[in-house]
Amino acid sequence: MLKLLRCEFAKLRRKPLFFGAAAVSALIPLGCALFLPDFREFTSGAQAVEGMMSTLFQMSAYLLLMPALVVLAANLLFEEQDNDTLKSLLTVPVSKSALAAAKMALLFLFSVAFMAVGGLVILAIVTAAGWEPVGFWRLFLVGIGEGIMMWAGALPCILLVVLLNRSYIVSVIVTFFYTSVNYIFGASDYFIMQPFGFNPGTLLPGPLAFRWFFQYLDASDSSAQVAELLNRISPYFVTAPQAFFVVIIESAVFLFFIALVYKRQRC
Repeated sequence: MLKLLRCEFAKLRRKPLFFGAAAVSALIPLGCALFLPDFREFTSGAQAVEGMMSTLFQMSAYLLLMPALVVLAANLLFEEQDNDTLKSLLTVPVSKSALAAAKMALLFLFSVAFMAVGGLVILAIVTAAGWEPVGFWRLFLVGIGEGIMMWAGALPCILLVVLLNRSYIVSVIVTFFYTSVNYIFGASDYFIMQPFGFNPGTLLPGPLAFRWFFQYLDASDSSAQVAELLNRISPYFVTAPQAFFVVIIESAVFLFFIALVYKRQRC
């Protein structure tokens, strides 16, 4: 497995798409700093860190990371078929299940790197503005956790990509619909104000991630609207063990089916 993962990393030298996709995580923080008046209204480093990291959590992760994961997955999973090299790989021999697992592991690392790059860009912006980045590293780790959640949340769409067997257009359309649904559900009181259990507010990555990361935002220096939202949904927050228990179970299930379907497809 480690050898396969190293091979996948070596291929990245020929894949500028991966590095470009990781750099996209800087777009929303830079846009906030350059064009939004709210950035100029921050009065402290802690407020600036929290405001920009919240934007990273609520926009970059949902609207950029999840679609990027599915597009990159399609590129990874079918590059050998497209280049007619998969049959040669299987004579080594290499298990198709192990090959799929290595590619999913690479996407996991990409997801973590995506959120890390966005967080470090925010740190650079806040420091360049002359503020002390109070509370940054705590929220940075929260961002890494959300990256893991988005990776797990993208696995159903990646399974669809494998099932459709290189039907890229249909896969991308379904992915953007799925991403939009998760973004909307993550902002809906109906889905985020549900108890922890077998329900959409727990099983869908949008509401689950929102119910986890939002408790780490400081309500004492927030607007009245944000403080009211925090107070309203705080009884429905999920702990880190609860959130990542769901992530582990869901990712294990979908990784199993991705490997199974990929293994049974003809070369």
